Amino acid sequence: MTLALRPPVIPPDALDITAISSAHTLLVALDFDGVIAPLQDDPDSSAPLPASADAVVALAALPHTPVGYISGRNIDVLQDLSNAPTGAIFIGSHGLETDFSALDPSNGSTPNGSTSATAPAADGLPRYSTPLTAAEADTLAQLDAAFESIRSRTPEAGHGELRIERKPLGRTAHTRGTSAERAAFFEAELTALAARMPQLRSFAGHAMTEFAVRMETKGHGLARMLEATGADAVVFLGDDTTDEDAFAYLNDRTDIASLPVKVGTQATCAPFRVADPEAVSTFLARLAADRGRHLGGGSTGTSGPVSAS
Repeated sequence: MTLALRPPVIPPDALDITAISSAHTLLVALDFDGVIAPLQDDPDSSAPLPASADAVVALAALPHTPVGYISGRNIDVLQDLSNAPTGAIFIGSHGLETDFSALDPSNGSTPNGSTSATAPAADGLPRYSTPLTAAEADTLAQLDAAFESIRSRTPEAGHGELRIERKPLGRTAHTRGTSAERAAFFEAELTALAARMPQLRSFAGHAMTEFAVRMETKGHGLARMLEATGADAVVFLGDDTTDEDAFAYLNDRTDIASLPVKVGTQATCAPFRVADPEAVSTFLARLAADRGRHLGGGSTGTSGPVSAS
């Protein structure tokens, strides 16, 4: 017998958006993979659904409606793949990287003291976090060596390789696209590796395991976005385990209007759930239209809990 999802999947037009649509400043915060873009075996091929991209552009064009992306991707890759509209802001590497330069292009600093795209590092490249310490760099070198050891012991049976995504402050080990026997081997090895390196923040998600040298989360990133934008309302859509920190953060924020929405079937602490990225497209288009009507009518907005209609 299949257990019912809690919360259940509801149609995107069943979400009550009255409080967020009519707010003075609405932050639209979005995960990328699995939300704006369908999940892909090859993460480099991910792209936003056209309908979602159009809706995000429409939202970003509205006054007092900042759009932000909160993703596990590093910011350089996220900016390249997301096709984000001008003015968008970014949290990358599950909360470890920040680029709010679009809010004030003349200011290279961000609320947590890290640097943004307008403040290049000594090598001339943009940096979105404070530099690695010597101890952190050594830990990442140990982690890289451990990944090579796992790869060298890949079972002959099956297909697919362990793919390592390098990030400034960590690594993501991807098993998507590997055969069942190899995926089981990699996942067991990665679980054991996490236990051997407790100094790292590690967690599993959709066919991946993330390792980071710092303990920031998407919840921290969302908090920085809200502070930087001064929003009195926020909608956040996420699909993976790593988004739960942001959902939990919003569940504790009773002083603003919030709409936390889980995308897909994973367990969640979010109060609402929609089915898939296609449902996200429908929701965002509806939100853009309703927000535009409220702003055109001169609504000043309210704050308070949001419920399903």
